[in-house]
Amino acid sequence: MGEVKVALTLLDDLSSKDKRACLELLIKIFGNVIKHPDDPKYRTLKTSNKTFQAGVWRHVGGRAVMEAAGWQVRDDAVHLPPHINLDTPLQLLLANREVKPDEAAWVEETKIVVANSSQAKEEELRRKALEDKEKQMAALKKEMAERKAIAERIRAEHRHDQEMRRSQHAQARPLTGQGGFKRMSDMLAKDGSG
Repeated sequence: MGEVKVALTLLDDLSSKDKRACLELLIKIFGNVIKHPDDPKYRTLKTSNKTFQAGVWRHVGGRAVMEAAGWQVRDDAVHLPPHINLDTPLQLLLANREVKPDEAAWVEETKIVVANSSQAKEEELRRKALEDKEKQMAALKKEMAERKAIAERIRAEHRHDQEMRRSQHAQARPLTGQGGFKRMSDMLAKDGSG
């Protein structure tokens, strides 16, 4: 059974995910043979079987473990002769069953994201509140810009009015009419009849 131990070391070249899947499938295959020792269907596996091909047979280490345990390749199938006992190889597989995830794959393989509906609702409410606040801020900025423009127009009109008053005040001169009158009251007849 030293050959099975050596073959198991070939599985170390696989990613932790593939190694774990390969070991679990080998344990299941070997366990089925032990549970049903007289049933030939558990002693023959087609290499074209998708599950078997993907989990064990495509890996050099998986093939090596099966061949070291006594499985024989014939045509497009793998057969286990009736006299082969898989108790010891199964014990070795079980002893090596625990596979630590690769450091790079650890987070991806073990991370479980559980959707939290209350958290999702809270996030949606925050997002809507932020959108509303941004709309309010945009409206406030627009209103402030309009008020500033109005205030500037009022100041400009006020400056213009002041300039006009100054220029009119500077041009003011006494009225002198046709008769040399300087005041309006001088133009009126003294008796009040106009």
